[in-house]
Amino acid sequence: MRAYAALAIILFHLVVSGGAKLPDTFSFISTHFGFGVPLFFVVSGFSLAYGYWGRFNGEESLGHYFTRRFTRIAPLFYTMLVFQLVYLWLCWDVVFSPSDVLINALFAFNVVPKLTDGIVGASWTIGVEMIFYAMFPLLLMLCKTTLRAVFVLSFSILISTVFTIGLKPFEAQIQSFIHHNFITNLPYFLWGILGFHLHRKISAAPVAAHRYICWGLCVLAIMVVLTLYRSAPIYMFFWTKGMRTTWDMLWGFPFVVLCIAMAMHPSRIISNPVTRYLGKISFSLYLVHPTIVYGLGHMGVYTWVYTFFPTSWTAGYVASVVIAMALITSISLITFKYIEQPGMEWGKRLSRKKPLAVASA
Repeated sequence: MRAYAALAIILFHLVVSGGAKLPDTFSFISTHFGFGVPLFFVVSGFSLAYGYWGRFNGEESLGHYFTRRFTRIAPLFYTMLVFQLVYLWLCWDVVFSPSDVLINALFAFNVVPKLTDGIVGASWTIGVEMIFYAMFPLLLMLCKTTLRAVFVLSFSILISTVFTIGLKPFEAQIQSFIHHNFITNLPYFLWGILGFHLHRKISAAPVAAHRYICWGLCVLAIMVVLTLYRSAPIYMFFWTKGMRTTWDMLWGFPFVVLCIAMAMHPSRIISNPVTRYLGKISFSLYLVHPTIVYGLGHMGVYTWVYTFFPTSWTAGYVASVVIAMALITSISLITFKYIEQPGMEWGKRLSRKKPLAVASA
């Protein structure tokens, strides 16, 4: 699922950041593929709940959790932060104050309206994710049952809606903060935690039925996605009421249904060696792609590609995607192998170490 989320975001940014042209037939890429980020959040909530359910039993287990989460994110993020500082200074003569850099290094930029988007391209999601990591043990405790998870999710959607409406008068000044802050995006993670509880109940069905349940859930998810995409009246209802955030949260339902389906019986059509590996390096794909996508557009690569297909924007876009993905994936393979993997191994070693007091005893 992370592979599909990463690909959707890259395809989206190829248009909105890189300037690649889309035929009207594929306009949904520029309008809806940004939902790849919420898909990331839903998957994160689901997978963490799946992996840590029943494992928080004391201070030591919490220490291991926070160590593993920090070492999963920090090495590549700090690498990209240094790269971005140097790149923006050398190529664009843009510099940041020491306080701005420190706030980014501490992963606190999401709570500062003027810094919400972060220095690293598209890193606002990392700011949201790190706050979720910090709160996850508490959220998992609050969502001990399916019913409680439904209540916490509903309450979070209410709070995010009220919060967004309250900031509406200041939208011109802090537009990014309104849409990219943690409170607004928290419900997506809670959709994932709710999905984990639903999965526990559904997976109790006979194993022989899992395949059919998987495909049934996939059909349900597709139907809901198409309904949300095509139902302009539903969208306009929420829009006119100033509740765009609530409408966005509805997309969490089909996303979590897909997560449950893949956890039940991952079909090779959707989950195969290619998509699993792309999902494995998806963090690198995500952090590497903004600079590549924008850089290729700024250098006129996409414009040049389209000259080979003067009568087909579709062919020009597909060719642009192939070129961008080849470069992004190549670099991501390197960053994953030499930065992400060593960071994760470092986290595993640290988490295996016993506290000093226990060791000395």
